[in-house]
Amino acid sequence: MTDRILYQFPISHYCEKTRWQLDHKGLGFRIHNLLPGPHRIRTRLMARIDTLPILRDGKRTVGDSTRIAYYLEKTYPERPLLPEDRELRARVIELEQQFDRIGVHVRRWLYGQIIDRPEVMDAMLTPYGLPAMVQKVMTPVTREAVRRLYRIQPKAVMRSEQRVEEGLALVESCLQKGNGHYLVGDTFTLADITAASLLAPLLSPVGTPWDIFDESTLSPALQAQLHKLNTRPAGQWVLARYGQDR
Repeated sequence: MTDRILYQFPISHYCEKTRWQLDHKGLGFRIHNLLPGPHRIRTRLMARIDTLPILRDGKRTVGDSTRIAYYLEKTYPERPLLPEDRELRARVIELEQQFDRIGVHVRRWLYGQIIDRPEVMDAMLTPYGLPAMVQKVMTPVTREAVRRLYRIQPKAVMRSEQRVEEGLALVESCLQKGNGHYLVGDTFTLADITAASLLAPLLSPVGTPWDIFDESTLSPALQAQLHKLNTRPAGQWVLARYGQDR
């Protein structure tokens, strides 16, 4: 039994970023899901942060998906995700930081469209195996906590939509400048994992935690937006990375 444990939220795209990196490197790990809200007691004790993921690797504990990423690259250099070439490495690091910031806006914009759908809270709470009555009570409480924490407000959601567009355009710009396959150089890097995982909730790749909707039940306007996302080059790229590299 491995003593490597990933503390996470199942539907967090930042946790998916770390899961993907661990899987890419062939590192075995166990999952420990923390309940949203009460998780802060554990995360503050473990890593002095309020967010997940947190990785416990033997006696070492590392919090935050970016810190975990660089810890894993340093500690487990096999199947590297950072190029040796200085310029390419700098570009990967720059893109990782840019898409990490875009991820906040992906979350806000998407919740702005679907926060009141019952499937959302079901996906968030069902993995914990709560008694039905407890989950029923927690559902509205959790929904409003998410709404406040992530500022799911009309003006903020509109601004986030603009930032999401910038992120998609950045992917497309990188593909045009490169080989059309990976964002930096000719190999799969941390930039690809970060961009694909943090944009993935918009595309809901099959088998991912975000594949929870019958899209025909969504509003016509949202269906049209999601169709556009799926067919544009950035959307096709995310789906390709999940199909070929995940």
